[in-house]
Amino acid sequence: MSDKYFSDLLKGRTIRAVRRLDKKEMEQMMWYKNPLVLIFTDGKQLILQSDDEGNDGGAALFFDGKADLLETIHTI
Repeated sequence: MSDKYFSDLLKGRTIRAVRRLDKKEMEQMMWYKNPLVLIFTDGKQLILQSDDEGNDGGAALFFDGKADLLETIHTI
């Protein structure tokens, strides 16, 4: 898949809510780390993971150059 494909998937979406996986979801995925899940207004979700094989939940980096802000969103 190309960067354009993923750009088209995400472009213009609005985040409605943020949550973490629940216990049942973590068990189904066989994950031990609990990442954030971004929920868009259309119900689609973006789940952060440690690698492209989906081996576990992963961290994310939030960057705002205008505010000189760099924060890591940790898994728990």
